[in-house]
Amino acid sequence: MNKVMDSWVGTNINTAIDYLGYPTSEKVIANRHLFYWEKSSVSITGNASGLYGGEYYCTRIFEIDKNKRIKSWEWKGNSCPITYMTSKKWVNPNKDPWKKEKELKKQEKILKKARKEAEKGKL
Repeated sequence: MNKVMDSWVGTNINTAIDYLGYPTSEKVIANRHLFYWEKSSVSITGNASGLYGGEYYCTRIFEIDKNKRIKSWEWKGNSCPITYMTSKKWVNPNKDPWKKEKELKKQEKILKKARKEAEKGKL
């Protein structure tokens, strides 16, 4: 989730809103301009022994600077995405950290292959 939130730092808040949808709230607290995206749900299941349930939530908070760029963030909750597959809908598509990792691995693979081919030419 930290990678997800980091991907938005430096981005204009309007771009984030265009991609993530409208925030659930906007607040100014102690001269800090904050945007909140909150999601919660309640789940109840049961069996012969009784009912079980809990509340699940995820809160994402972006703080913006005077130029409306995201400068810091916070998240909390027990239902925030923890894997790339579950969090990719929340990642900044212009700064996807997993995409960069994949590109680096691809480049490393190409370099490794080129080195092997170069070594074969030297033998």
